[in-house]
Amino acid sequence: MNISFKRLLALILLGTIIISFAVVLLVENTLRPILREVSKVKVAGLATEMINKAVYEKSNQFKYGDLVTTKTDQQGNIILMQPNLHKINKISSQLTLGIQKYLKQIDNNKVQLPIMQVFGIQVLAKYGPQLDAKIVPYNSVETDIVDYFQSAGINQTRHKIDLEVTAKVKVVVPFMSNTIRVQTTVPLSEAVIVGRVPKVYVGLEKGLISTKEN
Repeated sequence: MNISFKRLLALILLGTIIISFAVVLLVENTLRPILREVSKVKVAGLATEMINKAVYEKSNQFKYGDLVTTKTDQQGNIILMQPNLHKINKISSQLTLGIQKYLKQIDNNKVQLPIMQVFGIQVLAKYGPQLDAKIVPYNSVETDIVDYFQSAGINQTRHKIDLEVTAKVKVVVPFMSNTIRVQTTVPLSEAVIVGRVPKVYVGLEKGLISTKEN
């Protein structure tokens, strides 16, 4: 009986090892890519929401005229459009700090990933068990204030100013961790220019403003 029991114990142990190895292979080869994509969509959406909230909070503190100074001639045509680089750089720094502050609010927070969705069963995604994923934001946030001109009708040009944001967050789930690069563009301000725009600025890809160093 002792020999049979030892053999049975050995078989159980061997079976457990084989099953565990099979589960690891399944996760590695099949579930890991799917889990990475599902977590990327969930976490990127949450991070983008936080970025938008931070920018919205700060964007109420300035207006278009704070960023761009315009001068007109006696006929009301704009003859000069000059970016206020000092103000722009200051606002860019404030926005970066504000975004970092908001992203810290999701530090160690958890989002739930539907197990059924991971297995590709979309219909039952709302009803199946959930897998907890922990979010860890990085401190590095890159921002760039950019602008462009677009037609807004007869003899009108819209000048739009946006904030391009790049941030990194790490999502940690069982069996894996993944670094997600979140990129989003948030509108800051705009103005409609009636009449012609100074030719020197028309057709420039980067418009008047760029806070990035080339």
